[in-house]
Amino acid sequence: MAQLPARPLSLSRDQQEEPGSCQLFGQVPHLTVIHHSKLEITMLDRFGVSFGTEGGSISLVCTMVVVPDLPNVPPLAQWYRDDKLLKAGKLAEIKVGGGAATLTLPLLAKDDEGLYTLRMWTKDGTTEHSAYLFVKDAAPSVAGAPGAPISIKAFDINSDYVLVAWKPPNTTNEAAITGYFVDKRESGSATWSQCNDSPVRICKYPVHGLKVGHAYHFRVRAVNSAGISRPSRESDKVTALDPAERERLQVIKLDGKHEVVIKDDDLEGYVTLPGEPTDMHASEIFKSYIVLSWKPPSPRGRAPLWYIIEKSVSGTGAWQRINTAVKLQSPRYPVFDLEAGKKYQFRVYSENLYGASEASKPTDPIEKVDEHGVPSAPGQVVATRNTKSSVFVQWDPPKHPNHLMGYYIDASLVGSKTWAPCNHKPYKFVVHGLTPGETYVFRVQAVNVYGLSDESQESTPIAVEPALTTPSAPHGITMLSCDGASMIIAWNSPKHGGGSKINAYYVDKRDADSLAWKEVNSAPTKTRTYRVDGLTEGTFYEFKVQAGNLAGVGVPSAPSTPLKCEAWTSALPGPAYDLAFREVRGDSLVILWKAPVYTGASAVTGYIVEMAKKGHHYHPLNEEAIGHCYLQVTGLEAGAEYTFKVKAVNAEGVGKASQTSEPVVAKALPGTQEIQCGVDEDTGDIFLSFEACEISETSNFAWSKNYKEISDCPRVAIETKGKHSKLTFVNPDVSDLGAFSVHVTDTEGVSASHTLTEDALNTMLELSYNIRHPIVPLKHQLNYEVLEKGHVRFWLQCLKMSPAVTYRFIVNDKEVTSSDSHKISHDVNTGVIQMTVDHFSKASEATYTVQIHDGRAKNQSSLVLVGDVFKAALKEAEFQRSEHIRKQGPHFAEYLSYHVDDDCTVLLVCKVTNTFSRTCYLNSTFFLQFSRKDQGHYKAKLSDDRGKDTSILSVGVVVTSLPLLFLSGSSASELVLQCTPEGIRLQCYMKYYTEEIRTAWLHKDSKISSSEKMRIAGTAEMAWMQIREPSEKEKGHYSIQIMDATKSHTRTFDLSGQDRGRVVGGLPDVVTIMEQKTLSLTCTVWGDPSPEVTWFKNENEVVSTEHAKITLEANKFASLTITAVTSEDSGKYSINVRNKYGGEFVEITVSVYKQGESPPEAKIGGRGATPAPLASKTPAQTPTPAQTHIPQTPTPSLKSPTPSPKSPTPTAKSPTPTPKSPTPTRRVKSPSPARSLKSPTPPRK
Repeated sequence: MAQLPARPLSLSRDQQEEPGSCQLFGQVPHLTVIHHSKLEITMLDRFGVSFGTEGGSISLVCTMVVVPDLPNVPPLAQWYRDDKLLKAGKLAEIKVGGGAATLTLPLLAKDDEGLYTLRMWTKDGTTEHSAYLFVKDAAPSVAGAPGAPISIKAFDINSDYVLVAWKPPNTTNEAAITGYFVDKRESGSATWSQCNDSPVRICKYPVHGLKVGHAYHFRVRAVNSAGISRPSRESDKVTALDPAERERLQVIKLDGKHEVVIKDDDLEGYVTLPGEPTDMHASEIFKSYIVLSWKPPSPRGRAPLWYIIEKSVSGTGAWQRINTAVKLQSPRYPVFDLEAGKKYQFRVYSENLYGASEASKPTDPIEKVDEHGVPSAPGQVVATRNTKSSVFVQWDPPKHPNHLMGYYIDASLVGSKTWAPCNHKPYKFVVHGLTPGETYVFRVQAVNVYGLSDESQESTPIAVEPALTTPSAPHGITMLSCDGASMIIAWNSPKHGGGSKINAYYVDKRDADSLAWKEVNSAPTKTRTYRVDGLTEGTFYEFKVQAGNLAGVGVPSAPSTPLKCEAWTSALPGPAYDLAFREVRGDSLVILWKAPVYTGASAVTGYIVEMAKKGHHYHPLNEEAIGHCYLQVTGLEAGAEYTFKVKAVNAEGVGKASQTSEPVVAKALPGTQEIQCGVDEDTGDIFLSFEACEISETSNFAWSKNYKEISDCPRVAIETKGKHSKLTFVNPDVSDLGAFSVHVTDTEGVSASHTLTEDALNTMLELSYNIRHPIVPLKHQLNYEVLEKGHVRFWLQCLKMSPAVTYRFIVNDKEVTSSDSHKISHDVNTGVIQMTVDHFSKASEATYTVQIHDGRAKNQSSLVLVGDVFKAALKEAEFQRSEHIRKQGPHFAEYLSYHVDDDCTVLLVCKVTNTFSRTCYLNSTFFLQFSRKDQGHYKAKLSDDRGKDTSILSVGVVVTSLPLLFLSGSSASELVLQCTPEGIRLQCYMKYYTEEIRTAWLHKDSKISSSEKMRIAGTAEMAWMQIREPSEKEKGHYSIQIMDATKSHTRTFDLSGQDRGRVVGGLPDVVTIMEQKTLSLTCTVWGDPSPEVTWFKNENEVVSTEHAKITLEANKFASLTITAVTSEDSGKYSINVRNKYGGEFVEITVSVYKQGESPPEAKIGGRGATPAPLASKTPAQTPTPAQTHIPQTPTPSLKSPTPSPKSPTPTAKSPTPTPKSPTPTRRVKSPSPARSLKSPTPPRK
């Protein structure tokens, strides 16, 4: 397994050059040809490990120095992904020039994940750099759906067939993948079509039925129980061509100059019938399908060729053609519909316009099973340190690889149940992008065409830390002071500490004109400054420094510039040193430095800081010298690079500039957080807290105030745990105001600051006081409620309460304790404190107070119950007391009320309780049928020796009309259509209807008034509207609105005029047939929606039997087939075809004659179709127009029986008449359906 080194990443997302574009820098004439191998190239900033997301874009940039640098002769740069050369196109934009080579991927997909290599041609050969690009899944279209499949490829390409293959996506927290859909589109078209009706479970699918010579693209979508994934990146373009055509060409060279192309057809002679195919076998065998392959025939002839395939269950010898609907032109064919558990044999014929060949040799028996499944789980997983953000993962391969494609690696934080994918292409590699300092476990799955294996066992936990190595070299050696016999030098710490704390520095020196180095300090120094003694004045010296840690001593630094040992006598101060940066953000940073060792003739009074943006000159940031050794710099350009210098100032002037700082980029570290200031909810302590985005084993949190480190300060307490550090103030006051900062050592500059202001401190002090002197929070203040028996309950509710809570009730400044008359209690779970007063009287008028103590918290609540408020409470208490006394004897649990029954009967009801057999009921009427004469007052009485009770109900006109008002609208049926000789009628049935009920008929939302054309009326149980002689004008939406006492009820019907059911053709008028023959009456029916079909014989419905079989195919072809007819089968047959918009009857006369007799003479006459009104229940004899009359609807009678004393619940009979409509003439159409959408059945005689 190859380990990928981590390198710095340079991303550029704002370059939008067209793919393959070439940018010209200047107009320098190309005088001589300079080959790429003549250029000298030095790579500078190199792209590092990168991370992208599907659908996004990313640029990999490598800057360089090219000698000679000629704008019109850019160097040759080649980009590779996983050692495959990339070409410029819409998915990869390549640009070289301006001192940089850039690869831009404008539309990322997981297929772009891999190892990217930039290879440059130089005069010394090639120079190259590699780093990994990871691409994560975009957000799914449906929550829980899987990621998109990858690596879609089409191969085994033929004239009408290709085999599409792909790799499964990595799934961690999603449900298991149940299958895949394959889509195709023709090149030049944007329309995708799905190739398979049901998901295929393996990562291959044969697509057939392609058009010869057409180019196609393919894509795949994964499916699980949550939904369907985003589509994969489409495959490269493939063209459906027969590969055998090229093999049939021969090229002959003449005289070494000319070429002659000869087809095999020319050498075969004149061939008509083709030969048989050969080598037929199954090239793919899976549970869902098999793919048959064979070699084309030879000779095959010049005529177009196709193939016929037959199958046979092994051992039966019966052959069946399987490609009846497909004219197969390729020597490949997928078979899907084989039964599991059976073995099959196959053979193939060649065929052209002259005929078919002999059959090929049958295949061996083939069974539809998977030869292999998913791989077994990988073995032991071992994770080892690599860098501060990566881990090297190794594992044992699975025992059963089963055509292994690769591996997927998942990672999880220790203690977390959530797994995250580390890669999306099944390769082995180092896991990058981890959080420094966190502890992870890893697991691995093996991948093949069948999917993902079980997960391996988890690795042992590992903290993400760099591997332990020796430190890199110190740098930036500078002289701070010299007295002629000694020098004080300083240096910067190594850029890489090696994974452990640097605990030693060693200094060597030499004369500038000597090659021999001498050791300066045999004992290590821990500081980054050192006084070198024993020097000779006037001599130039060079120095080098080595750093050491637990792993040993690192490489020495580069020699310093020669430094002259000469006493400093200048009145100006020496240089500041040890420039460092904190709190680097996108627009600001803080620079710190140390005061110069050499102060000059007077003390240092301040500092001037100069800054230069890359490519610009230095300029001072402060006009007046600042008196401290730090400066916050703002107004930076995000992503720009800056350097700084610091000059010390004393009374004599401005001294020598410090050594130039390291370059710093205005960009925050990923995951950077700021210091949070707050108050502890439990203790009331004021604190500052900080969580680092990264730490190492040797990291420390260094807190400072005004950038002076805090150490052993009694005013603060510092607590650090893991990546979190907390500074807590002890008795804070105005002396604690200022800028507090923290930085984490041995990191890439993790730091932050917070300025504590007086206003913020006062706010937190107030909050701290409230926490330290808490109150018991109340959800409800003190209140009262009147209970039964006239008891009064005083209560309040706390938001939370401990079992140790104490409280007391005070009434008019006197404490009340719990007694028989005042019951006091509380409930810790609900937080309720209550007192119940048994006898609430005039003496209870008072102010009530509850005082609560719960630990350190306390509170109180009062209720003033005097005046009108008290009178209302007393009145309610006395009422409840009297009610309690009333209920001691027989009483009404529910007083008299009325109820309207479904049969329009009004019932007077009441409910009594606590009665005995000796209880008397006086003047009690419980059930009554109402009319207007029944208005008045009704009384019910109860009494026995325990007490009595009375209930009175006043009944007026409104109550007597309730059946009319409420039952009319609520019981209304949907509108139904009735055909009549005059036209059509819309009817709405209801349980009770009179003309007093408010109704309104509407057509297309316009109100209809009764007229000769549209007559509106009704009967006792329905409202109707008659449309005479309907025309196109009367089509549309109809509705009736029925208004009762409280709301409106609407019923609708659509007369849009769709296609009614009808017989298109196919039936004769008369049929004569000999006995024992088979009679088949078949016709074509039509209607939208599809009609229902019913057959009749002599007006009786025909039921399908073995003798008379009824069929309806495709809702279009209706048949009545009678086998072995006899004389009993003679008669008049008819077919009734109808849907909700109408229908028609067609009649056929059938005569059966005996063998030897002459057929009866058929009557001459045309057959007519009879439109059948849906309301008609019988295909009866059609009356003539003169006989047509308007049917009279009988008036129903509503009987309201008077209830007898023995039967308290009366029953109301409300017969519903059935309106009749005569059968219209044969040519009258029925435009709309009646109440029932089923075909009517004629009554049996």
